Amino acid sequence: MGAWGTGISGNDTAMDLRSEYQAAFYYFDVNTALTKIDAYVRSKGLREEDEGEWCNYYYSLADYMWKKGILTESVKMQTLEMIDAGFGLDIWAETGKAALNERKKALGKFRERLCSEQLARKKIKIDLFMKPIFEPGDVVAFQLQTLDKAYLPDENPHNGMRVRFDRECFRSCHGKWIAMRKVCDDISYRSAIVPEVQDIWPCFQLYAALFDTCPTMEMLKDIPWTGHCPEPDLFFTEGKLSHFRKRNYRIIGSSLENMDIQDKTGINKDAIFFGTSNKGYNADTIILNAIME
Repeated sequence: MGAWGTGISGNDTAMDLRSEYQAAFYYFDVNTALTKIDAYVRSKGLREEDEGEWCNYYYSLADYMWKKGILTESVKMQTLEMIDAGFGLDIWAETGKAALNERKKALGKFRERLCSEQLARKKIKIDLFMKPIFEPGDVVAFQLQTLDKAYLPDENPHNGMRVRFDRECFRSCHGKWIAMRKVCDDISYRSAIVPEVQDIWPCFQLYAALFDTCPTMEMLKDIPWTGHCPEPDLFFTEGKLSHFRKRNYRIIGSSLENMDIQDKTGINKDAIFFGTSNKGYNADTIILNAIME
């Protein structure tokens, strides 16, 4: 079943379908969304005869709808009938008495929740980056932020990467300017039910240089890309413009020279991730490390 817990969402099917629920209920009315979701899961081979997987699907659907305040009476009643009939419990019985009892407890609590007063209807939001940021060829400059970031030791928890600079150097780079060029967009996820719902992550080439002031295109003309010749590294980042705003970004020009990049297998998807920094990761460290290689 691909389950790692006895709860409603503790399985691969529930996790995989959550994004599809979000897309469907965001774009369509409830009844239309249910029709499209049902058609999709059946197209993937899910059937009532496979009780374990059908439970993973239908229970997760009812759970999602209840939490969003859109649970219909028909979905609710069908779910309660499945629980009361012990639908899918034979598979849990095969894993042992303890697991079966835990599953029954989880279903009992789930049943109580479905029969309680439903939550007020919530606005469904798409927590994806659906619009591209920057145009292919845009050269974007921004400042590093190292003053308030954790200095990562020689053995960096981020994929075991060795940091090539000491603490003093790291701190001294605060406010230094770097530049990168957008070359393409990587679609990390696209909804099967609503293809318009997609997660767009921009891919960049990074200039191998630090600057005291915002660089110009003239200053960049002889600067190589980071990475090993003849192919430069391709870095991708979260498609959220606010992470660039925090670093005072500027689009300083555009260059389409040598932009014929067809093979995206070279994208280092562990290289730069503009997200929340913690003691084991920050994007500025990865950028600086690539430049100093």
